[in-house]
Amino acid sequence: MKVVHFFIFFYALLCSVESGNILAIFQFPYFSHQRFHQTVMQILLDEGHTVTVFSTHPHDYKDHPNVTQYVFEDSIRIHSEHTDMLMYRKKKMHYSQILIQHESKAYYEAAKHEMAHPEIQRMIKNSSDYHFDLVIAECFVCTSFLFAEVFDCPIAVVTAIEAPYMIHSLFGNDVNSFKHSESLFLPYIHGKMTSLQKFDSFLFQMFHELVFNTVNVYNNAKLNYEHFSHLGMRSIRSPTDRLGLLMTNTNHAFGHVRALMPHTIQIGYTHVERPKKIEDLELKEFLDNSTNGVIIKALGSTVNTKSLGIENVKKFLNIFSKSKMNILWKLDEIEPGLDIPSNVKIVSWLPLADALAHPNVKLLIFHGGIFTAYEAIDRGVPMITFPLAYDQFMNARLMAHKGIAMEMDLNSFKDSELTSAIQEMTKPKYAANVRKMRSLAYDQPINNRDLIVWHVNNVIKNRIIYAEDFGSLSIFGSPLNHFLVYAGILLTLLYILVKKKLMKVEEKCKMS
Repeated sequence: MKVVHFFIFFYALLCSVESGNILAIFQFPYFSHQRFHQTVMQILLDEGHTVTVFSTHPHDYKDHPNVTQYVFEDSIRIHSEHTDMLMYRKKKMHYSQILIQHESKAYYEAAKHEMAHPEIQRMIKNSSDYHFDLVIAECFVCTSFLFAEVFDCPIAVVTAIEAPYMIHSLFGNDVNSFKHSESLFLPYIHGKMTSLQKFDSFLFQMFHELVFNTVNVYNNAKLNYEHFSHLGMRSIRSPTDRLGLLMTNTNHAFGHVRALMPHTIQIGYTHVERPKKIEDLELKEFLDNSTNGVIIKALGSTVNTKSLGIENVKKFLNIFSKSKMNILWKLDEIEPGLDIPSNVKIVSWLPLADALAHPNVKLLIFHGGIFTAYEAIDRGVPMITFPLAYDQFMNARLMAHKGIAMEMDLNSFKDSELTSAIQEMTKPKYAANVRKMRSLAYDQPINNRDLIVWHVNNVIKNRIIYAEDFGSLSIFGSPLNHFLVYAGILLTLLYILVKKKLMKVEEKCKMS
């Protein structure tokens, strides 16, 4: 027994050599994003690292001794005051309007509140009392990047969805608006865009460079100067100088295809766990007794009955009432006096990932969020998507392209269209397509857990700062570089068209 204890102690000692002190700041106020970040942090805690976490939602680390957690209490409320996914969809708002009028302001107001957190202020003012080997942060609010300058350490960027093209560019990854749709708001298939889609993607990148980035840089600069002025102007203007690792919640089999440099890793499906036994006996009985099959409907944590609208609720209920299958619908509340069909069960809370694993579940109707999509693929369930905002449009389009889902519009779909879609997507071939995608996604030389651990340990051990250790390659994929090239092409084409027009006018003048 003493020998066993000795080896356990020796192994723990070896692990401690590789362990580090990590500061993690997660400022994007969506539950699914925070769940993904919690999974990554739990992996690092299991590896022996010590972690200090700031997040918008409390994470459940089951009283782990190596974690200290702080919550940005009002970030969700502040962000929601400026954003509304269903409103974007109903008003058919252009992405430029969404980004400038809503998203940039939401990020700024929430970040301003988060930077005022007492412990954040304590760390900034008494930085010599703290030591961190690595800062892990989301890419949407670059203010947190400056903590790497405060504590003289690298940054690991983690994104719960596909990373924006600006971050890919900083890591030297392929950025090309003629090959990739460099916007979450433009759901074009990578490498398969039409000429008009390529031009639209290019215009978005120009808009992003000239307008949205300018607004964001200005907002970040205000916060940076207010809280980090002691670091000097160079650091304030260049918060991304210490980037060392990029981890994205993407997967090549899903359709996230891009040429990536070595310090960018794809870790999609990391949050997916083995299904647990359903403890709710009433729910379990409903699933077990649904011998004709079950359709699960869930539009995400940000969509409630009020925002969905009573007319849409009635519309779905009318369609579901005609189905031979039973319907399990996650909905926060039921309107009084609403006629619920006998084959429909409405619940305010649902262990979705576990329910999807039940053999009687044949179809998922949802908003197209990447986390739920990964869970459905893992469980082998085809999908119908009603995308509302952000990456959901791209996810919906990619899954439709892969033959595992069908995309519909929440504002304009007809009863007959959804009925036909349900009949089509419950055919065996779509379940087979999902199983194939699951096999492609998981059949990798190294699992995500080991990939994360190796890369994070490598960055901490070697203090990797990408631009210093490998040279900045971002100029080759620089959005500004592409902008200048494309702008030159555009101006050349414009010149040729104007020249031809002038020549025709000149010929007419001569003839007259």
